[in-house]
Amino acid sequence: MTLGDEGAEPWGDKGVALDADALAVYRAVLLHREGDPAALAAILGMSDRRVRAACDRLTELALLRPSRDRPDLIRAVSPDLGLELMLQREQQELLLRQERLAQTRSALRLLATEYAAAGGSADRSPDAVEVLRGMDEIRTHLESLAGRCTREVLSFQPGGALPTEALEASRPLNEQAMVRGVRFRTIYLQSITTDRVTTQYVRWARELGGDIRLAPTLPMRLLVVDHEVAVIPGETRAGLPTALLLRSAPVVRALHALFEAYWKDAEPFGTEPKEAPSVGPTAQERAVLRLLADGCKDETVARALGISVRTERRMVAELTARLGASSRFELAVKATRSGWV
Repeated sequence: MTLGDEGAEPWGDKGVALDADALAVYRAVLLHREGDPAALAAILGMSDRRVRAACDRLTELALLRPSRDRPDLIRAVSPDLGLELMLQREQQELLLRQERLAQTRSALRLLATEYAAAGGSADRSPDAVEVLRGMDEIRTHLESLAGRCTREVLSFQPGGALPTEALEASRPLNEQAMVRGVRFRTIYLQSITTDRVTTQYVRWARELGGDIRLAPTLPMRLLVVDHEVAVIPGETRAGLPTALLLRSAPVVRALHALFEAYWKDAEPFGTEPKEAPSVGPTAQERAVLRLLADGCKDETVARALGISVRTERRMVAELTARLGASSRFELAVKATRSGWV
């Protein structure tokens, strides 16, 4: 690199540091006793713009000062004085940074206190049920739980394929927790195996040590953290989704038991599906029949299994043909008599 390069790299960080242009101009003024920016540009082979920018920087650092003999020119202070001035400015910058850091810490502590007093913090009554309103508040609490968990995270993930944005947002949080030794056990719907993005994410989580299983249906979305806190969906209010944050020990234990019941019957992700008897239904088909027997419509069944309505109707048609039924009512009756439901 030569002094004529337009892309001169700075020497050190911003603040009182000198970049290559400023150092070259300072040396030229000091050694050549030249105070005219145009003449300095010719001496250094630099553009007039770069020289004037360097002069402005050096003047700001008090390394160049106006000439007393000719106020239109500049002069350089001695290197010893220049070094002392730079050290003083560096100390001033350091004190300012430390002061700003202390102010930031103080502001964050005050904000945390105000947030807790306003009900934003979950650390209130041990048995309180906290309603989280809107996705921003829900995500803020989930991020906080992810950062504080120390032992185990259990979750139901119904709904089929997951949005790419949600998957990418959860990666760093889950990875940090797993690195800390937190165990993740998650149950997804079997239908995720048809979605490439969700399947890739699940494989990534499993490679990091997460335990993943698949179930034909799940009762709801659920998160249990360290056997102490649970989060479940709430009702939509004023057009905003809500979630319930639960800390009551009996409630959390009950939700934990619900998870374990589903975990016991779910199939590990990545294993071959269990061979079903040629005349018997698969776990997913049993779920379809059970929902139909309860009077659920196609849309409800499809949503519960995380599949499309078209796929659900195709499954129903195949089951109807296998059992020789002529209607959905007859299908439900024959499935019940055959022990399929």
